[in-house]
Order: sequence, then structure tokens, then C-alpha cells
Amino acid sequence: MIRILQTFCLVVTLFAVAGCSTIVPPDVDFAAGRCATVIDEGVEGMPTWDIGAILELTQPGGAKDPNGEFYLRAMHLAVTELNNHRDISGRRVRVRVCDTHSDWATGGGAVTRDLAKYLIEKHGIQAIITDASADTQTAQAVTVPRGVLLMSISATSEELTFLDDKGLVWRVAPSDVYQGAVLAQLATETIDAGAKVGVVAVQSPYGDGLVDAMRKQLGTRLLAGTFPAAGTEIDKAFADIDPKDLGSLVFVGTSPMAAKAANARAKIAKLAGLPMFLADGACDQDLATHPFDADATLLGAKCVRPGQPPTATYTSFAERFKQKYHADPGDQAYTQHAFDTVCLIALAHAWATGTGGNGTVNGTSLAEGLRHVSSGEPHAFDPTEITPMVSALKKGLSVNVEGASGLLNFNPDTGEAPSDYEVWVLGKHGELTSNSFYQVDDLGMGKIAVQPIKP
Repeated sequence: MIRILQTFCLVVTLFAVAGCSTIVPPDVDFAAGRCATVIDEGVEGMPTWDIGAILELTQPGGAKDPNGEFYLRAMHLAVTELNNHRDISGRRVRVRVCDTHSDWATGGGAVTRDLAKYLIEKHGIQAIITDASADTQTAQAVTVPRGVLLMSISATSEELTFLDDKGLVWRVAPSDVYQGAVLAQLATETIDAGAKVGVVAVQSPYGDGLVDAMRKQLGTRLLAGTFPAAGTEIDKAFADIDPKDLGSLVFVGTSPMAAKAANARAKIAKLAGLPMFLADGACDQDLATHPFDADATLLGAKCVRPGQPPTATYTSFAERFKQKYHADPGDQAYTQHAFDTVCLIALAHAWATGTGGNGTVNGTSLAEGLRHVSSGEPHAFDPTEITPMVSALKKGLSVNVEGASGLLNFNPDTGEAPSDYEVWVLGKHGELTSNSFYQVDDLGMGKIAVQPIKP
């Protein structure tokens, strides 16, 4: 029996009354309504092992968030395949998902903080999944002191690399150190050597980190303007950049913010014709669906996401996803990362309950399990591979996992895996089309090499 118990109407009703700017109550009981989405699958009566997740499922107006919807689908696919092909130590995996309702800009980190407390204190959760950098930063302040594993789908801020996290914060997405190098490369490939690059970025760990990463590559060639996390004052951020000697523009924000950026660019004659590049936060298929002024466009704009030329593992995942949901996982960024995140935590649970982990399941043993998925016998995240991976980990052996998002070669000290990048271009009908791939090599000492991957 397949069950996804979603109470979006309850969440929408709650916010129709309260509004997204409501002060968060001092206790965590408010979270029950936000955490009523449960992804469950498997044999009735079998004990469950719960993973928590804190994601943006609905937007302030109550509509489903496109990224959140695709994350849910990918996580559901992972739960289905895990529980249909191998129970984890006599238990089926279940995911309890909490909805931030896009409250980062209005409620600050209080919403994420209290959702994390709720999952831990009310449900005894030992592993929590988050999405973006800001929420991950907030959640780790709750999870790390309580000894709970935190694993992010799409947090890319460089700040996360240097957390004093006791080895409990991991992420499938690569650090923005690499994305910054790719954006710097793209923004300078077709402009004069002395031309400058204007960067307009949201004020957040994500935006601030990417500006810093690009500045390391571009130095004084980078001119930056920033705007608040609420998405206001984007016009002012563009106006703050000196257009003299400017050759290209980079925008860091969400896809609705990118539409505002296109409008702002169109109002400044010296910026209107410059090529524009977008960071991964705006690299979604709904990019062209947001309101544009009559003379504004993002036609031909390029955006980036972590990715590599399609592997057999990704192609298989995409086919299974399309068959189940009649949608292309490539339509939203980090869909395959959401799938991999659930699978990785399940494998960590197998390690923790086996001889290597001495049967104890907590954040520390789960983190230790994640240190055993990047070496040993190679396996792919495919339904037929679940049983041999679980069996090996239960015996205390390591496995070398290739996920739908690529090779998961985690650095055991930072909990991060590197990645190459895919470039997409926006077409005249509003569609994003894969354009090219770039290989990224960390040479150490702050040096990063970026080069096109030849087909």
C-alpha cells in the first residue's frame, strides 16, 4: 500500500487566518499542522524508522512550491523503492515532512528552529533533511547540540564547510566555492579581458557566499549589489552597480526574483543588452512564468546547476520518476539530490544497526555510516542494488555509491561531495534546455580549475 498523507488544506487554512508574518509561538506545538505530511510505504504492521524533513512545500499565498513538490516526489520514490526491496533492519523507512511556508524572509529562522525542535522533541527524530543554506544554518544550531544528524538537499553556502558541527552536518549539494568558479568562468568567457562583471545577489548565507566565491576568482573585476531576502529593492541593487566597463551580469536569487531582476536590468540602458547568468536558485523550468515588464526578458540567459553528462544511474532514475509522476525531474533543480538524500540516510541506518554501529541509532552512528558510502564495492542507487548495499553495510563493510546526482565521494571531515556543473539556457518559449557541462577540479590552496566537458 502506498500512502502520502498530505494536508495542504490544513496548512493553507492555518495561514489564511494567521498570515505568514505571524510571530512564532514560544513553544513548538504550533508545528503539528505544518508537519502533517508523511511519506509512508511498506508492509502494514512493520515497525517504522522516521526521518524528519524541513522543506518549503507551500508559498506565502498557499500555492504549492515547485521545488518542494518535486522534492516530495523524489523522496516518495526513494521511500517506495527502499521499502519495496529491502526493509532496513526489520523496519520500514518513513519521512515526516514539515512545511516552512516560505517563512524565512518574514519569520526569520524562528520557524525552522521550532520545526527542528518539534521533530526531535515530539517524535524522537535522529536524522533531519533540509533544503536551502539559510534553513540549514538555522537547523544545525538545534540539531548539533542535540546530537542529531542533519543532511541538506540543496544547501550550497561555503559557510557550512567550516561549521563546528561535530561531524553531524552533511550535504549532497556541493559547496558554492565551485559554483562561484563556474559562474565566474561563464561570465568572463565572451567579454574583454579588462571588462568587469556585475553581480546582484540576495542577502543571505547563499547569496553572500556566492558573491565571496566569485570575488575569489574575479578580484577587482567584480562589482556587487545586494538586496534583502524578502526580494525587495532589486531595482536599487542594479542601480548601485557602476555600468562603466561592465561586460556581463550575474544574478543570485530565486526564479521570481530573477524576473524582477530582468525588469530592473531593462530600465537601465547600459545594462539592458548585457549577457545575464543566473545561479542555481533561479534555474527552474518555471523561470519564464513570472511577471515581466513589456521591455524585459531573460531570453538567452544561462543558469547553472550541479550536474554531469547523464549517467546510466541518472537516466534510470529519470525514467522511473517520469513513469511514476509523468514529469521530468530535470524541470526542477536538485530533484535527484532529494532522492539521494533519503537513500543515503537509509544506508547510514543500515550501518548503525549492523556490526559496525553496534546496533545504536543516533546522529553520531548515522554520520559514521555516511563515512562508509564512498569506498569499497561500487553500487548504484538502483532498486536491484538496495539489498546488496544494505547487506554489506550491516556487516560493517563500506560501499562506493553512485547516486542519481553523481558519484557520492564524501569528504569524511566536511560531509561534502564535489560535483561538476550543467549549464542551461532559456529559450524563446520559456523552456530551459541543457546547453553544456563544466568539469570542476579543486587544486587546493584556493585554486579551482573549470573547463568545458567535451561531448
